[in-house]
Amino acid sequence: MIWLHLALITFIAAAFGSAPALARPTLPFGVRIPATRSGEAVILLTRRRYNRGIGLGAIVACAVVLFGWLAPEVVVLALTAVYSLLGGLAHRSIAAAKREEGWYSGTRQAASTDTSLRSDPVRPQWILLTPSVVLAVATAVSGWLTGAGFSTVFAPIAVIVLTSLMAVAISRARPEIDAAQPAVSASRYREYLHGVLALLLISAGCVNATLLVVSLQRWDVVETTVPVTIVAYLPLAAAFIAWLGFTVRTGDAGHRLPRAGDEAETRYAQRDDDRHWYAAGMVYLNRNDPALLVHRRVGTYWTLNLGHPIAWVVLAAVAVAGVLTALGIVTLPEKST
Repeated sequence: MIWLHLALITFIAAAFGSAPALARPTLPFGVRIPATRSGEAVILLTRRRYNRGIGLGAIVACAVVLFGWLAPEVVVLALTAVYSLLGGLAHRSIAAAKREEGWYSGTRQAASTDTSLRSDPVRPQWILLTPSVVLAVATAVSGWLTGAGFSTVFAPIAVIVLTSLMAVAISRARPEIDAAQPAVSASRYREYLHGVLALLLISAGCVNATLLVVSLQRWDVVETTVPVTIVAYLPLAAAFIAWLGFTVRTGDAGHRLPRAGDEAETRYAQRDDDRHWYAAGMVYLNRNDPALLVHRRVGTYWTLNLGHPIAWVVLAAVAVAGVLTALGIVTLPEKST
């Protein structure tokens, strides 16, 4: 068990350590900067200090777990908190340098969009949701045959519904277009969005595959052994590896993808919108922005615009679902007797 915790510590360190490398050059540690400032000494110094902190934190955490000085769960939580603090301090350092040195002084700021993403949007490939639907039906049939009833199909159906809603919302989210190279960044974003939607629908099938095997274990249709449990979670592992590889290849919002064409840079810098982002670029609140979903400044995912009224309706629905789960109204299948 101790090796599992050491592996988890390594994973957390790798996730936090790789974030700055995968971030867009104009968003170091969630701070919006002009492209001409991406090589500033303070940014390079901040990254070195951050990486040293990541490495030192991982070493200390592994030592604490190996010597049994604290419970592994406490170590993992503490390490995550420390890494989050390091990211926040790095964000503040770069934001302070940007403000004090006036990095945006004399620049012409602009925001670009690509109307073709509305007239010819990237549509989800719904055919990729077929395995998830088939597995949900298989779960329902298995539940009926074992006497557990069709109520056990709630979780697989919820996966399909939530995945479909996410795919529609993401495909309609505000695109990430760089004012310095609008055509190139729009082409990259289109390819990036196509990959995200495909992976999202495929991942739904992976989740439902795991739910099916876990349900069969709970109903005693298959024996709960280590090999079977490993097989149950292999689809989730495959989905995780696929997302990891995709993120490394594309970078945040697809900025690492190959250039399409040879577009010259414009005279504009991407508009400085730091005032709408909070918690080191993790939370977005802009009442004047009609977009409900915006791409986060760190990571391959989107976040709600908390300035949009519908965002609070979505959060309320999530809270209600959490309460229902806590009260046991929404549960996983129980073992048959």
